[in-house]
Amino acid sequence: MNARRLSASLALALSFVSAGCRYLGDDEGIFVNSRDDYLQAQVGEPLTIPAEMADVRIVDSWPIPDVRAGDAAKNYPKAPPRPEVFVGGNVDAVKIQKLGTRSWVVLPDAPEQVWPLVKQFLAENGVAVGREDAPTGLVESAWIVIADRDYQDVVRAAIAEGQREAAQGGAGDSTPPASRYRLRFRVERGIRRGSTEVHVDHDRIVGVDTDPAPGVAEVKAILTTKLADYFAHGLAGTVSMVGRAIASESKAQVVKDAGGYPSLRLNVDFDRAWATVGQALERAEIEVAESNRDEAVFRAVFPTGDKVGWLKRLVPGGGPDGAVVMIRLVAEGERVIVNVQAEDGRPLAVELAERVLLTLRDFA
Repeated sequence: MNARRLSASLALALSFVSAGCRYLGDDEGIFVNSRDDYLQAQVGEPLTIPAEMADVRIVDSWPIPDVRAGDAAKNYPKAPPRPEVFVGGNVDAVKIQKLGTRSWVVLPDAPEQVWPLVKQFLAENGVAVGREDAPTGLVESAWIVIADRDYQDVVRAAIAEGQREAAQGGAGDSTPPASRYRLRFRVERGIRRGSTEVHVDHDRIVGVDTDPAPGVAEVKAILTTKLADYFAHGLAGTVSMVGRAIASESKAQVVKDAGGYPSLRLNVDFDRAWATVGQALERAEIEVAESNRDEAVFRAVFPTGDKVGWLKRLVPGGGPDGAVVMIRLVAEGERVIVNVQAEDGRPLAVELAERVLLTLRDFA
């Protein structure tokens, strides 16, 4: 009897404990669990700007992204795609990219982090900022006088070194001892999500002339290298609220048409777009069976691994070692659209098409 009474009491106690735990962890309990409250979040009223502040430029630092109609469950019958901000993860260190005579610095940081570092680079070398324009990502130095002597700061020493190299190589005029330089740094959003590009250029006035002379390629190259070295030291920069206003459009965007089929928009010229896609395929270790620049087409074999059957259902013509995908570049004005399709010209399954394009973007 005592055992039965003890058993009944224990069961009753456990039921109270279970109910109590649910009560304590409920949204209306003692300890409110707000973990899923975001599901009921509503957009608040728009900010009202006082009349006296009508000319102030106000930017939403954390805008709510638009929900795209193409991202429907019917397009992903097995599993929805991960949020784009988490796709990839292939982040490199600071590097210099080159294409022909062009070169620029690429950083894995956002523009609002890079913007103050560019100005810090000038300040630490005793160079004043003459003008800055966040919407266009421009930081311009004041005019710098360069004489025929040795300099201790990085900026002036780089300019002087570039002048000497140009004179010795015969690539330009010998540049008289006294010249004035004005440096320009353009901060732009990079092709890879969350990255930034910094392009370096300059104006130059020789001797007593008043009109700018052509820039010196050697000066630009050395300054680009020095700036990359400065970034690579891992200096902790602040996040600039002004830098958040950089209006440069992302250079790579996966967009979808009305039917939900994706394409990759590259906001660069064709030469750079072709090099970008080729580099992305190489870095992702994707086999390129054919590349035809005249027809602007790559024929690539995406590895299937242990998902041969799954990919063979998605891609007509997929073989035992991979799925053959045609990657076509189409120039549209000042940008290039990258489309993907099966080898026979038919569309890929939406999920695979997006996976291919995200691979190109994230390995660019």
